[in-house]
Amino acid sequence: MENKLLTQKDLAERWQVTEESIRNWRNEGIIQTAKGVPVIRFTMQHILELEGVKLEKFSPLLKRKMERELEELREENQRLKKIIGNVLAETSQVIGI
Repeated sequence: MENKLLTQKDLAERWQVTEESIRNWRNEGIIQTAKGVPVIRFTMQHILELEGVKLEKFSPLLKRKMERELEELREENQRLKKIIGNVLAETSQVIGI
């Protein structure tokens, strides 16, 4: 997703409200401005979150960790299936099926 910054005017047009409403909401702490920017701007991510589109950053390290964990779980699943298969085979011989 692009890192677009919105002005108060952009946001007012997007939400179909006045720029004064945006200023009031900003002063009341309802909406937050982008940090580290010398002018009043709003990040698209913050606006989308306010609009109900929850975006979460998924770091490459977390992604790799989860992929590794998924692979380990798949391997464990295969081992357990093999064990269950062996147990069922032995059980069927013992009970004569």
